[in-house]
Amino acid sequence: MARAFSHGRIDTPKSGHGRTVDMSRQLEAVLRHLHTERKAETLRRGWREMPAWVFCTTRGTMLNKGNVRRVFVRLLKRATLPLHFSPHCLRHTFASLLLQQGESPVYVQRQLGHASIKLTVDTYGKWLPMGNKAAVDRLDDPSGSKVVAKLRPASEAAAEVAEKSGEPSGTRTRDSLLKRQVLYRLS
Repeated sequence: MARAFSHGRIDTPKSGHGRTVDMSRQLEAVLRHLHTERKAETLRRGWREMPAWVFCTTRGTMLNKGNVRRVFVRLLKRATLPLHFSPHCLRHTFASLLLQQGESPVYVQRQLGHASIKLTVDTYGKWLPMGNKAAVDRLDDPSGSKVVAKLRPASEAAAEVAEKSGEPSGTRTRDSLLKRQVLYRLS
């Protein structure tokens, strides 16, 4: 069953359906250990059933929002982070760190449950790696743009350019420098 916790209530997610969110192996191990400890705690405390919450009170109930905020503020102070940060900010940290590591924006979109890639890129685009000259240099590799240019002999491409040089080309640019033979020969 897909569930979301919002404004102190458990409800269906905004999207109307759930999603699978990946977790690290380390987090999985910690949660499995916590689950085992929680079973023992349930018996020790005499709770009727094991709490559904990962973090709960000593009575096995959901944590109070004010208490969570107090603990979170204490952690922010110790980490010397701005006190206006909220637990929801951890979601933004998750997304921005994934993008900084070079993960696909589509993967991040799916992890966050965004309906459109536009929302993900508009929100987190500033964290996408930029200025990668190596990407442009790879176009010179045999698998790059030269493969397309080698499909036709350079003399054939140059003859076609010379033949069409006075007529509209249908390209979006009207810059004659971009239509010169020299640029075709460079490729």
